[in-house]
Amino acid sequence: MYNQKKFKMNKFRFTALMLIFTFALTAKAQEPTTEEKITELKETVNGLLERLATDETDLQKLTKIKVSGYMQAQYQYFDNPAIQPNNYFMLRRARVKFTYEMVDGVKFVLTPEFVPGNLSVKDAYVVLNDRWTKAFSVWAGKFNRPNYEVEYSSSSRELPERSTLIRTLYPNERAIGAKLEFNPLNVPIHFQLAILNGADLMTINNASGTNLNTTENKDFDNYKDIMVRAYYNLPLGNFGGLDFGAHGYFGSLKSNTLKTLSSDYTTIEDVKIGDAVKRNWIGGEFQLFADVLGGMSIKGEYIAGKNASIGYSPVAAAGTTAAIPGVPNFQNNFSGYYVYFIKNLGVKNQFAFRYDYYDPNTDITGKDVTITKYSSPDAITLKSRTSGKSDLATSTFGFALLHYFDDNLRVSLNYEIVQNEKVGTVGALTEDYTKADGTKVVKGLDYSNVLKQNLLTLRIQAKF
Repeated sequence: MYNQKKFKMNKFRFTALMLIFTFALTAKAQEPTTEEKITELKETVNGLLERLATDETDLQKLTKIKVSGYMQAQYQYFDNPAIQPNNYFMLRRARVKFTYEMVDGVKFVLTPEFVPGNLSVKDAYVVLNDRWTKAFSVWAGKFNRPNYEVEYSSSSRELPERSTLIRTLYPNERAIGAKLEFNPLNVPIHFQLAILNGADLMTINNASGTNLNTTENKDFDNYKDIMVRAYYNLPLGNFGGLDFGAHGYFGSLKSNTLKTLSSDYTTIEDVKIGDAVKRNWIGGEFQLFADVLGGMSIKGEYIAGKNASIGYSPVAAAGTTAAIPGVPNFQNNFSGYYVYFIKNLGVKNQFAFRYDYYDPNTDITGKDVTITKYSSPDAITLKSRTSGKSDLATSTFGFALLHYFDDNLRVSLNYEIVQNEKVGTVGALTEDYTKADGTKVVKGLDYSNVLKQNLLTLRIQAKF
């Protein structure tokens, strides 16, 4: 009995030892060799390198994209009964600028505007830079017109808006076209030549009052406008520097009628539909920067020439055989200028003053308004035209106090005193207006006096 138990115990031990030995051999047989371990490690490292290379490529693309922008919120009060409501808060600008430099010398710029109710594209252009001489660049798309105050960014400008002269000649500042710039490395001269659609954001109405020029991305006519600007940087030693130059605009609009009236309301010219109605002007500019008394600058520009607006031919009134008389094209001689004085007040504060003057018709004075007129010999064919508000000159005194919390945050208080050219006779030119409650006031604005048109603006600007 004892032997049987002993035999069974030995048999169990033997079986257990065999199982352990077999497991050990199996485990040893399945263990990877050193070569297999090295191969597996290489594959793992190569996989990580591929992932890092992909991430690095994506990161390089991201580093080529620069994002900047700014927001301007403001409160305005208008001392003008014709503006209702005459005070309100508003978001003046909210822009984000994306700049992508895909390769050296090639840059794309896109700037959307996020003002509530008016989402738009402010800038969209490509710049091709000369990689050899570093002096030339070609622009194509939608960009600022070549003019000093136009190209002076709204985020840097000391007064809330550009001068009346510039806002009139260059609505919205931008245009669609192509531009060549020449900026030699060793000579402080700068040259710009642009070919533009020309009719950007202008209103060109037909007889029914419909604007024929509503598509910004498409030209109104076959005429292209040319702008040229050149300026020179003159160092003045320890005193500062002086920039001076000139620019010119040479363009045309397509006539939609058979007559063009001159700004003196006496000279009328026969034209054909489709003929070019010229719009040409030239201007001179300067910017003086002086390192005195904490820093100051004086800047100005004068522009004069001939502007134009487009009329329309007689058409039949809807549903009748009666004709709607046509309106002649109008060419007006104009002139205007602005002058800035900007003075730093310590490190954080600044004072700015600007006087701007714009005379839309230098052939008509205030005493001529409503007196000088064109009388059509055939009222059915062509409407008569009388000199009016659009011929009056405007002068504006602008004052601003600015405080810079840092490079990105600025608050400004601005006050503008606007004065109109007065007409010669009391009641010769009046306008109706509507109060906030809807009540109409007849002949409320008498241009024989200086109207109340002053404007207060409190603005805060944040940049990033």
